[in-house]
Amino acid sequence: MASSTPLTLREIFSPGGLISEHLDGYEFRQEQLQMAHEVARAFIDAEHLIVEAGTGVGKSFAYLIPAISLALKAEQKVVISTNTISLQEQLVTKDIPFLRRILPRDFNVVLAKGRRNYLSRRRLKNLLNYERGLFDTLEEVEEVAEIEEWVNWTVDGSTADLPWQPNPQVWDKVASDRDNCLGRQCETYNTCFYFNVRREMQDADLLIVNHHLLFSDLAIRKESTEALGVLPEYDYLIIDEAHHLEATATNHGSVNFSNTRVKWLLDSLANVAKLFESKQLTTQVEEAREQANTLFLTIIDALQEIDETRGTSLTQRIHESNFVRNSLDVPLTDIERTLKHLQDSASTEDEEQEITAHHSYCQRLRDELDMIIRQDDPNYVYWAEISMRGRTPRVLLNATPANVNQILEDHLFSIKNSVVMTSATLSTNRNFAYFKNRIGINECRELLAHSPFDFKKQVQIHIPRYMPDPNSSEFVPAVIRKIQHYLKLTHGKAFVLFTSYKMMDEVYDAVAPDLEEIGIATFKQGGELSRTDMLQAFREDTDSVLFGTSSFWEGVDVRGEALSNVIITRLPFEVPTHPVMEARVKQIKESGGNEFFEFSLPEAILRLKQGFGRLIRTQTDTGIVAILDPRIKTRRYGKQFLDSLPNCEIVEE
Repeated sequence: MASSTPLTLREIFSPGGLISEHLDGYEFRQEQLQMAHEVARAFIDAEHLIVEAGTGVGKSFAYLIPAISLALKAEQKVVISTNTISLQEQLVTKDIPFLRRILPRDFNVVLAKGRRNYLSRRRLKNLLNYERGLFDTLEEVEEVAEIEEWVNWTVDGSTADLPWQPNPQVWDKVASDRDNCLGRQCETYNTCFYFNVRREMQDADLLIVNHHLLFSDLAIRKESTEALGVLPEYDYLIIDEAHHLEATATNHGSVNFSNTRVKWLLDSLANVAKLFESKQLTTQVEEAREQANTLFLTIIDALQEIDETRGTSLTQRIHESNFVRNSLDVPLTDIERTLKHLQDSASTEDEEQEITAHHSYCQRLRDELDMIIRQDDPNYVYWAEISMRGRTPRVLLNATPANVNQILEDHLFSIKNSVVMTSATLSTNRNFAYFKNRIGINECRELLAHSPFDFKKQVQIHIPRYMPDPNSSEFVPAVIRKIQHYLKLTHGKAFVLFTSYKMMDEVYDAVAPDLEEIGIATFKQGGELSRTDMLQAFREDTDSVLFGTSSFWEGVDVRGEALSNVIITRLPFEVPTHPVMEARVKQIKESGGNEFFEFSLPEAILRLKQGFGRLIRTQTDTGIVAILDPRIKTRRYGKQFLDSLPNCEIVEE
């Protein structure tokens, strides 16, 4: 990659090449080199690319090296987005430092974090001068003093550099905030932690971000072409863990309005009223509190009339516009008017900015509530979540895009030169048709880079011959017997994966006591241990068994003997009861499609591939995957599940 004699990808990846010279245990993989060539070609030809890279391909090197090459040769910034912190940490602490050590030319890398991760020196100063008395508890007051001390020695001024987890109430008062920023007019601009990072980002060759930050940037640019994005301008993007792309885009395209957000705003406005000694604002805040309570009680009553189960929690689609009277609109409008008057009488820039920030937030909240109640946009699904746990019910109203394919086409694929999307699970039935349809991309390059692992030798798929139908009352007792059989076969060392908590609890209660008797420790999701602690305990106790639901089907990396057995209790079909899923299924039906083959089946295949992928993480891992759902053999579509898995020995017993 040096300007005089640039290294070719083959010279970097091949046996005896640059990586193998410096990395112990490196093995050449043709699939890795092939993926690197495809990424480089997509960048050069300004095309989009989808790559499914099976476990063991080594996809991070396969995209990092072409990205570094492009950044240095063409002076182009490349953004790399991941979904999980663990992958981000792998890139930043392991893969990139290694490449910086061995490649002929150095390159700049910045790990970008969301703005509110950074402390604002100006807001901290204002808090210490004017607002210290606003905190009620000794704990909060002490935390402010600790932050005051910490700011003198912190390296980057971000929460990652704090030795403790800050209280949200406290951090909210000192965090860097788009609405509450003076920019270049601020006296702390030259020493501002956030703007220091922005300056570093401008000079970076590679920017490492997470999907949340990526879409926050796209959302700001979508609002206005003039808006300053969270990230600098870039034309080349790599999305790793791209199977989360649709969900992240959906989340960021959504509008959410909740009683907790209203409470936060009104509490903050009460502090503003104290600070500016405004009796009028104090009165208006109290009036808004009363109207907010009335509004949320009305929402709860309206939705519980629709759903007569009246359980502790409720997720319900809202079909009718103006399903409640918007009693909060007038009080918030009055508050906005008062804030405008206060702004005119502000004596300093800081005071003016504080009021401007509250005015913007108040206006945004009012617009979002209006949108959800009026339901003006037919492309959105309107729904509510109510949780009755605790003293105060939590009420969340949502407007979610039914599909994000057009949003992604308009605001991502049509404006970037090249977007590379990669994951171990993107294809169904050995093609990308489903994934491409969901994300709204038509023309792009495609590569199925199969895992270099020898699955024929490393994995046996066990399918019991005689299992009752999953809807039969005999199914769970049969599952219990089979789980006991397979766990004794490997003496633990297993994940048992479920599609529902109810079934997991029932099976666990039946199986765990017998396992404990023969010295096999058991861990169950939702128990006393956190997910991280449970995984650590599972890794340390080689013979243990972990019972898990949704979050354990993916993103869990346990290598070696500790995980030698993955038991899939049911094929992971998701019943489309969630309002957004219901709306997507309805759209398929209305357009003359088949919702099972165009939505439910592909989603379940991707989920099964993720569950299967927990077992083999290295070339020396071996084990079994037991699939207890008889539909994989008795239904015609079962073949599509098996065809989407690597070629393994299948044992029917």
